[in-house]
Amino acid sequence: MTKKLTYHSTFDELGWSLRETLDDIEKHGETKQLKFDMLLKFGRVKLMEGKPDEAYKIFQQCSIHAIDNGVPDVKELYFWTSRCQEEQGNSERALSGYLMLLERDRFIDNDEQFVNAILDRLILFGDIAQLVNDYKKKREEELNNPKDLLGKVIKFLREQNEAK
Repeated sequence: MTKKLTYHSTFDELGWSLRETLDDIEKHGETKQLKFDMLLKFGRVKLMEGKPDEAYKIFQQCSIHAIDNGVPDVKELYFWTSRCQEEQGNSERALSGYLMLLERDRFIDNDEQFVNAILDRLILFGDIAQLVNDYKKKREEELNNPKDLLGKVIKFLREQNEAK
């Protein structure tokens, strides 16, 4: 039995865990969760191999699979997708991903290891005060002037709630 992966797992630990997941798929058939786990681990392998573009494509497949199949726990996928953005030089998108994860209580609830992994990444950005302020302004703009129907409905409901 392979030990549980952490955000700082080694390449070997990740490889053994991926092998175990593939063995489980072979033994029990491909379930929604096993396929999600396999894609997530394979994407992490590619990221550790220094192939962030390939990893990003795999994480996109993983995201589509999660949406199509109702895989509930996707916080690690968002974390590793942000790591890809970081490795691809998309600092602003990576930072937005990390901050979004910290904003959502359901992602950070009682998961100190997860919060610490995000904070470890944010520290590497150096002085992020301006980036955080830009992010906050962008989020406020999105909330006040939504571009899609769902956003407009949420804004309407929020305004109705505030009027009460």
